[in-house]
Amino acid sequence: MHNKRKKILIGLVLLVEFIVFITSTLWIFRGSVLNDLKVKQTSTATIFIPGYGGNAVSTNDFIEQFNEHKVAKRTLRLHISSDGKVSTIKQYAKVGNNNPLVQLLFSDNTHPIKESYQMSNVMKYLYKNYHIKSVNLIGHSSGGQIAYEYMVNHPNEKNVPKVNKFVSIANDYPKKDPRVKNLPKNLEVLNIAGEIYNFGTDAEEAVDIVKPMGKLVAPHVKSYKFHLYKAGPLSAEHSMLHENPEIDKIIAEFLFK
Repeated sequence: MHNKRKKILIGLVLLVEFIVFITSTLWIFRGSVLNDLKVKQTSTATIFIPGYGGNAVSTNDFIEQFNEHKVAKRTLRLHISSDGKVSTIKQYAKVGNNNPLVQLLFSDNTHPIKESYQMSNVMKYLYKNYHIKSVNLIGHSSGGQIAYEYMVNHPNEKNVPKVNKFVSIANDYPKKDPRVKNLPKNLEVLNIAGEIYNFGTDAEEAVDIVKPMGKLVAPHVKSYKFHLYKAGPLSAEHSMLHENPEIDKIIAEFLFK
């Protein structure tokens, strides 16, 4: 009896190790979807804005996948203090025709409206210190709100980069907003929602809440696209959307092709 239990225990341990091995292997090679992606290389910087309580982990995977597959270049990591002062934590590469990537880290990272006003300082900082004339904005969850609020509240700012494209991932917006007319007229927008299987949600944001962004912004911008990403929880759950190379590819094709 003792030997039988021991064999069962050994079998369970081996099964767990096998599952861990397979999962780890799949995780390592998950970025292969980006292997053959061909993109244009320009000086337009792409700014990554984390969501509520977000930190470097929130956008690291995006940046590492793009950098590793030579889609874009990890270039700057910026810190924004609670009073809005912007500083460079690290410069990884020169800003050039290499699709430079800029990662933002807010000290006060739980007040999206406040962060949206601090975005003005970020944009002026990039324009003055790195001569960046145009940008794309990527916001996950309330990071999308930060980007949107910045654009609608600062339509006529000078000495800041022009916003070319905006990617919003799993965020909701007001049904009506008179300020929406302040969005850049040549702005191109990609709105992404995640759905776990057929449950209608990514476990935090319902598809029916994310999708209506189109009715709000489409009449006021150059183009609008909605993409529904449907998969299991390891790929389509709210926080996993920024850890997913398939999403990275969708975004890269929108931003850089």
